[in-house]
Amino acid sequence: MNMTLQQIASAMAASIEHDHDQPVSRVSIDSRAVRQGDLFFCIVGQKLDGHEFARQAVANGACAVVASAPLDLDVPVLLVRDTTSALGRLARVWREGTRARVIGVSGSAGKTTVKEMLAQVLSAAGRTAKNFRNLNNQIGLPLSILEMDGDEDFWVLELGISQPGDMDELGYILAPDAALLVNIGACHLEGLGSLSGVAEQKSILLDHVRKGGFACVNADYPELLQQSARRDPKLVTFSGAGARADYSCLRQENVEGSISYTVRVKGEELRCKVSHNVHIAENLAAVVAMAMELGLGMAAIESSLAEYSPVTQRFAQSRVGTWLFIDDTYNANPVSMARSIREAGRLGEGKRLVLVLGDMLELGADSSRAHRELGELIADTGASHCFFQGNHAQDVEAGLGGFTGVFKKVSGAEEVLQALSAVRCEQGVMLFKGSRGCKMEQYYSALERSWA
Repeated sequence: MNMTLQQIASAMAASIEHDHDQPVSRVSIDSRAVRQGDLFFCIVGQKLDGHEFARQAVANGACAVVASAPLDLDVPVLLVRDTTSALGRLARVWREGTRARVIGVSGSAGKTTVKEMLAQVLSAAGRTAKNFRNLNNQIGLPLSILEMDGDEDFWVLELGISQPGDMDELGYILAPDAALLVNIGACHLEGLGSLSGVAEQKSILLDHVRKGGFACVNADYPELLQQSARRDPKLVTFSGAGARADYSCLRQENVEGSISYTVRVKGEELRCKVSHNVHIAENLAAVVAMAMELGLGMAAIESSLAEYSPVTQRFAQSRVGTWLFIDDTYNANPVSMARSIREAGRLGEGKRLVLVLGDMLELGADSSRAHRELGELIADTGASHCFFQGNHAQDVEAGLGGFTGVFKKVSGAEEVLQALSAVRCEQGVMLFKGSRGCKMEQYYSALERSWA
């Protein structure tokens, strides 16, 4: 970002006492992280009110403060009704000035991975910016946009929603030139109600695609495709399951530490050999569809993804002694949990498979059923052990049916270590996954330190 205080005030319809030519290149919502010349936003959250930290922000070098209440400070105070909304309006104005082609990515599972993969591919064609990790809500998205200088060739930004209305707010801020809907699944059902509700809310992103833009939508999810077809943008379809679509993954083969995909591109079969980390066909199809629609060829896609490494805590694989540890602890919902367990089972074929799992949260009335279905899935994997932390352990156990392995509810990593003491010398695969509230990364860290 590069604007004056006066331009910023105009963008947010903020009240400011005098004209100010002070240039601003960075905004902050954390008073501890403020640097000299930053603009500090007093964001009001569930636990903290940024107005209480405005003085600290000024002491650390903030040149001005955006607030929703008058403050007696030694720097200009830009008064707005709602600081979070004002942050979004400012980001939208900055987005209007960029020359970049702006791509919005959303989905119930894998959107951060797809965003990272797509950004890596587009970097071969020009300067590309993206949001850091999953800063994708009404605060994270505008902060990400305002970090960009506006002279990039591509912006790739993910959008995450949990309530009706979220996508309208985020879509307005981003106003993408192209939208990519990776999938839908039973997540955030406390707010979105049902799978149909998820499909409807995700597809609202297409209402905000700019005139002449397009949307790439996964044809493997009928509700999502149906909702998307009602919207205005040109629709491009893809499939990770070989379904009829503009872009469809037909086959997936392991080849010397890599994965070779056969992709049907508008009737023509092409090969794409990529890193073993690109192990979800759906993600590959999504990236191929969007990248090729933006003008890249398969050779550029293949070359970029041959070097792809996963984001931290998203199916990141590490060798620990004779075992493969998989850190997929960032979050979990029924879609991502099923994918990860199946892929861990594939990697662990012929070896011992251990699952260290936690609750899938925010599923509302579907929670018990979803966890029983998780138990059914675990029973089909051939895992020797499943350790589970959370309130739904009983539901998971109820779904295990004829599971012949060990199922144990746990409350700490030491219990897992003790239960597995006799098998450490074997070869195996251990998957760690659960929703953020379960903090399954603590299990991963403790076992990784103590395993060898």
